[in-house]
Amino acid sequence: MDNPKKFLSDDIPAFFYKFDTEVPFTNCSLCDGKLSDYSKYAIEKVFKQNKILNTSEIVYEYAICWDCAQTSGSDISEDSKIAIMSLFVEHKNFISMRTDYLHANKMYNIESWIERCSLTGKEVRLCNEYAISAIIENDKLLYEHSPMVVSDEFMEKLQSVLSKETKDKFDGLRDKILDGSPSVEDLIFSPTPGVL
Repeated sequence: MDNPKKFLSDDIPAFFYKFDTEVPFTNCSLCDGKLSDYSKYAIEKVFKQNKILNTSEIVYEYAICWDCAQTSGSDISEDSKIAIMSLFVEHKNFISMRTDYLHANKMYNIESWIERCSLTGKEVRLCNEYAISAIIENDKLLYEHSPMVVSDEFMEKLQSVLSKETKDKFDGLRDKILDGSPSVEDLIFSPTPGVL
């Protein structure tokens, strides 16, 4: 994942706007701080496939300031950090080939980056669930290793290597972000630690 290529879009694509209001996120979903106070922040959207209508439906979404992202990453147990890094190393070649191809062909449109899992290549239309995360830098979408798509297949692998302590911390963080909304079981809290 040592790809030095980086490209900033002209703005934030509408895909990463808030689903219900269709405007950009303005506050961190964790600390409620203004995102404009940060040169970098992250957005994630989690989707579930509606097999009857053959469409993806948003389950939840959030924006997180860089301070909160770093703090939540530091809460991961050492065993989980090692397991996560090992899993990413296992998929490193696919990530590198994919991002190299997208950068080499100057494919800086959101559709090219979100059509399949960044780690396994599985198409999102074949996923029961998937998450898409992005980094926003100076009010522009950062195309580097992200936008990143994590398929249900990779989420399951990730869940299987996390310690109970780390899962509990992620559940607590997710509940805080959802702020009383119905819980979303069996979905890993992302952006995946180590990716951002």
